[in-house]
Amino acid sequence: MNARALPAPYVARAGLRRSAITILAVAGLLVLAPAGWASPTVSFNITGTAGTNGWFRSNVTIHWTVTEIEKVTSSSGCELGQLVTTEGQTSHKCTVEFVGGSSQATATPKIDKTAPAVAGATPTRAPDSNGWYNRPVGVAFTGSDGVSGIASCATPTYGSADGALVSVAGTCTDMAGNTSAPVGFALNYDATPPSVAAAADRPPDGNGWYRKPLIVSFSGADATSGVEACTQPTRYAGPDMATVGIAGTCRDRAGNTAAANLTANYDSTAPKLAGVGIKLAERNARLSWKKPSDTVLVRIDRTPGINGRKKTRVYKGTGESFVDRTVRKGVRYRYELTATDAAGNLAGTAVTTDATPTLYAPAAGAVVRKPPTLRWESFKGARFYNVQLYRNGVKVLSVWPTKPRLHLPKTWRYRGKKQRLTPGSYRWFVWPALGTRAQPRYGRPLVSSSFVMKGGP
Repeated sequence: MNARALPAPYVARAGLRRSAITILAVAGLLVLAPAGWASPTVSFNITGTAGTNGWFRSNVTIHWTVTEIEKVTSSSGCELGQLVTTEGQTSHKCTVEFVGGSSQATATPKIDKTAPAVAGATPTRAPDSNGWYNRPVGVAFTGSDGVSGIASCATPTYGSADGALVSVAGTCTDMAGNTSAPVGFALNYDATPPSVAAAADRPPDGNGWYRKPLIVSFSGADATSGVEACTQPTRYAGPDMATVGIAGTCRDRAGNTAAANLTANYDSTAPKLAGVGIKLAERNARLSWKKPSDTVLVRIDRTPGINGRKKTRVYKGTGESFVDRTVRKGVRYRYELTATDAAGNLAGTAVTTDATPTLYAPAAGAVVRKPPTLRWESFKGARFYNVQLYRNGVKVLSVWPTKPRLHLPKTWRYRGKKQRLTPGSYRWFVWPALGTRAQPRYGRPLVSSSFVMKGGP
């Protein structure tokens, strides 16, 4: 086959050596070309606003590049600065023909100029109470995109200001990097506990203390979701205690709970005096008692009172004894003792002296060396008295004086026997008589007494 050499000028532009030969097919003929002869090639680059994942977010321009363009005999689809405005992925081909063959390249730009739309939002968990959230909650947004598709949507967490129908904003982003406008999702949020108050049904009974059961009520206030419920009124009836706490709670509709505590001093037990006793001596009465540790005051009222009064308060203090030096023999006295604690609880008891007149001379147990005069308090209404004297347990005298006194003689006769006031122990008794000597009516015996006789008459 005969080979036809390429024109000298073309070979020169190609920079080929004449000694190298390439065989080309031209119009069915075999043509010899110098060695190193290069075929035209096609390439491109795309310009526009780049997005993500190989997508553009604007119109793009395809720039075609053809090498060895002087060898190109024809082309198609290779216009300069090819503008593409269609969204989605499209295919664009550039083909060049040259002697002996063709070259081509295909550009497939992906365009998404449209932002996605937020389709909806869903909280990541159910409300805490009554449609309200009381702690931070996430909201998951969903979206739609008709071109590149959704890449992601926001899942913001709300945990800030309380409020009804507070807005949580979220967006979605498509595969091209376009982001939607924020869209709000409304929810009810209340993370603040209610305020709670505790109140007693009445003031303290005395000195800041309650002596009887009290009822404490609880109330609340909540500015956002509102109060749903509070502890029912609580009755306190003991035990006795200083600064006892009575607690209750309130809950708002969001499920937040807060507590309140009423501090009260409670004492319902009266301070009861123990060991109350009274001893009578010459013209005085000595009272004594034991008081509980919580006693703050003891009062003693005497009946009859002083200077003809019906009743007189003869003692007020914190001690455990009292001596009344205003008593009179032959009068029965009633002493009312009242103990009070800090809460105002009162406990009382009473003691009464014996109204029987006392035998006062000689003093009980006295030692005498000469015949004594026996003396006693007069008994109201007595016409005379019966006095009996015993020596060493044997009765030696029984007489009936009309006055509340009797002087013992040195000697006397009793039951036909002569008696003498000899040394020894003597005890004497006095009975008041209310009738006549012929028909006496004796009362209870007066208090007995004793003396000791030493020496002799």
